[in-house]
Amino acid sequence: MGNILRISNDYSFFLSDDIKLKMELWDRLRFRDKNYFHNRAYKMKKWDGYINFFVHETGKFLTGLLPEVSAVLKHFNVDYKVEDLRVKTEFSYDKIDKLFLNQWLPETNSVGDKINSLELYDYQVEMINQVIKHRRGVIYAPTSAGKSLVMLGILKTLAPKTPTLVLQNRASLAQQNYDEFTKWGLPNVGSLWGGNVNPNIITVATVQSVAKMEKALPKVKVLIVDEIHDMMSTLPKAVYRRLKGADVRVAVSATPFKFGGKDNVQKFYVRGFFGPILKIKSAEGGVLTTSELQDRGILAASKCVFYPIREPQIPHDIYIDAVTRGIAESFYFHDVVTRLAKKQKGRTLILVDRIAHGDALHNLLPGSLWVQGKDTPETRKGVIKELQKAKGDLIAIATQQIFNTGINVHPQNLINAAGGQADHMIIQRMGRGLRTAKDKDICNYYDFLFHNNEYLYKHSMKRVKILQKEGHEVEIKEFDL
Repeated sequence: MGNILRISNDYSFFLSDDIKLKMELWDRLRFRDKNYFHNRAYKMKKWDGYINFFVHETGKFLTGLLPEVSAVLKHFNVDYKVEDLRVKTEFSYDKIDKLFLNQWLPETNSVGDKINSLELYDYQVEMINQVIKHRRGVIYAPTSAGKSLVMLGILKTLAPKTPTLVLQNRASLAQQNYDEFTKWGLPNVGSLWGGNVNPNIITVATVQSVAKMEKALPKVKVLIVDEIHDMMSTLPKAVYRRLKGADVRVAVSATPFKFGGKDNVQKFYVRGFFGPILKIKSAEGGVLTTSELQDRGILAASKCVFYPIREPQIPHDIYIDAVTRGIAESFYFHDVVTRLAKKQKGRTLILVDRIAHGDALHNLLPGSLWVQGKDTPETRKGVIKELQKAKGDLIAIATQQIFNTGINVHPQNLINAAGGQADHMIIQRMGRGLRTAKDKDICNYYDFLFHNNEYLYKHSMKRVKILQKEGHEVEIKEFDL
């Protein structure tokens, strides 16, 4: 048998009698799981800790890894025949320009301001055109770069009645995307999350609901996944595998690869299901950065200040205890945060990780708004609207899970009282403050350098380095009590 590269929407196969070549592909496309050492199967010597993205016995691999497989075949000068079994989804447009969305212009924008015209940014146009051309890939752009308009643009370019699934992991984000799409006059938009069971040609859904009610969907030809960094656990991967008819696959995120891209397993799953990052010619190096968008005035400038926290000393070597005593239940830290918040002018958003912490700060800040996960969607919307439209001083407190992704707010001051060290969470969190507004061209970001515990200190320094890597200037100064 000659060498055959057989391509389908979900999985592809390299068929060959050359065992040595297939072992080469297997070796290059296998990576150790980040937490392999703690896995019971590894400890019992039933698993070597590796995730294999190429099956050498069958030649099977995720179709998004075609560039990697093709590169190896090219390197070894391998001759092969291509069998492309994909049925291509039709687009109504071969290419769009910056005025593309003007024909469907709604009366107001996301914060209720009247809009008379809209021009897409050059990179948004490129992203949409790249999807039309390549049909799959990862849209990698900073928080607040306007990814919702990119998703809308992709949906507007599709041929009428193309079965499409827009997938996310939270009902609040699904609701936000649904509202945005319908506001722009997108026809045949359905919903599938919580008590909303109304699938349509275009269905906005949570992954949890799709997993339970997949048969209610039309045969999906286009898959768009929002905030892909939160959508690579076992459940969403199982859904992706079942959507065999989807030849257009797009993932969207400001932080598609966790842990700074060092987790090869997560990174290759993203690339495998969706393809490579879509390179943007108008951006240096092909990938947009926060600094570039700040220089262009698309994102607000930033000022980052870290205040040292030295009391009380937390001797515990158990991280959860350190967080509890040093952050969530520390009267000293509560006092510092409330004093800092009271000093600010304009809209101030305080992010916390624990409900008890938010309760304490809310009690110490009379008149503040307080929103948490258990609040109803209406309550959340009310707080978000107040934070968007407030003209004077306003303090809002929220659990970080609500505001880490997808929420369009414009705080002038952002206080991170939640701690943390995960790069994707810190970047997403910072992004909440970088959206511009008529009365805002700079975001004051405040954080804390914990000298009272080893764990908390290491996490603090990690946040400093993440922000510096993103191009933000960071100042460490004493807090004047």
